[in-house]
Amino acid sequence: MIPQKIQALFEFIDFLDKNKTEYIQKYIPLCNELKELDKQRNALKPHENYKDKQSYENIQKQIKEKFEPITDNIYTPIKSKLQELGIWSGDDVYTSIWNNNISEISDFKRNFSEEDVKQIFQYKQKYLSFRAEANSDFLCLSFLLSSLDEILKELFDFFKDTNENEFDSFESKTIEVESFAEIAKNIKENRGENVKYSIPTETVFEKKHTPPKAKTADIKNEFNIYNMRDKIEVGTISNNSGQITIGKDNKTEVNSNDEIAKKSFRWQKRDTIITIIIGIIGLVIAYLSMGK
Repeated sequence: MIPQKIQALFEFIDFLDKNKTEYIQKYIPLCNELKELDKQRNALKPHENYKDKQSYENIQKQIKEKFEPITDNIYTPIKSKLQELGIWSGDDVYTSIWNNNISEISDFKRNFSEEDVKQIFQYKQKYLSFRAEANSDFLCLSFLLSSLDEILKELFDFFKDTNENEFDSFESKTIEVESFAEIAKNIKENRGENVKYSIPTETVFEKKHTPPKAKTADIKNEFNIYNMRDKIEVGTISNNSGQITIGKDNKTEVNSNDEIAKKSFRWQKRDTIITIIIGIIGLVIAYLSMGK
């Protein structure tokens, strides 16, 4: 029997599948228009010339008008559905998508039936089809979709008959970096690319990070940040797609039955992460501004 949390993931996949045709036919062309407007806007120098300033303000107005239906009809409904189903808890960095579901997925991989396998393959195909056919983050869901890819890959990769990476055509590719300055440089060089960045924990915390001891490996101790994409700041639609992973392949061992331990560890570094996010975004904005 499919567990409740995995069933919730399947309900969300049904939601995406139901809306797939409308997303592709109606909103991807709109996203392409917005990308083109963003390119035009980035080519202007509104602080140096009055004509550029007039053109910039005109493009800005068009972007605001065109982005509103994406916010109302894709961004908000998708995030609301994830919270309604208990897949995501509403945190800005989306770590709860992993932490809310990984224990049940791990347990399910140890206990499943033949009927369960049929359902898994059915929903895997639905999700892969949505991601491959839409092939878009709709200018506002890059981090969210990447987090979903990650937890669903953890489930679906167990149930496959080949060594092929079935997520390869749409998942973010990882670039390993050693410093925040290197992140900023790579973000500038890889504008528009579907990439994420991995930085050592030692660089962030300036010392070796030792995760707490526990019994079974289930809860994720990995922090991801997307740069300016998931905030839907219409004034600065970014061509950057860059998720930053602090720490490499970190997983924390916590007893899957100890809910208090799990919850306390999930958020123990949250304040530190938020500070890091602010610093990274400031650095990236400053670095990109130098190129204009």
